[in-house]
Amino acid sequence: MVDRVDNRTGYFRMVDGEPREICVELADEALVEVLRGWTPEQRLAAAARRSRYMRRALRAQLESLHPEWSPERLRAELARRYLGE
Repeated sequence: MVDRVDNRTGYFRMVDGEPREICVELADEALVEVLRGWTPEQRLAAAARRSRYMRRALRAQLESLHPEWSPERLRAELARRYLGE
């Protein structure tokens, strides 16, 4: 693990036989303090919003990459990605 001063942490993984750096943005301490003050209900609502956003983004990406897919094929691929095989 490599610590950085620019609020990122990185480590290397082999991807397709090549070393690749994987960077993770670290949360700002001020933000962390705000989030610690959230109620469980606020945390759950935020997680639900993010989940809905990611589902819409994935659907849009798949529709863009595969305009030939039928609605059934698209739903099947989304389900596979969400739920696994």
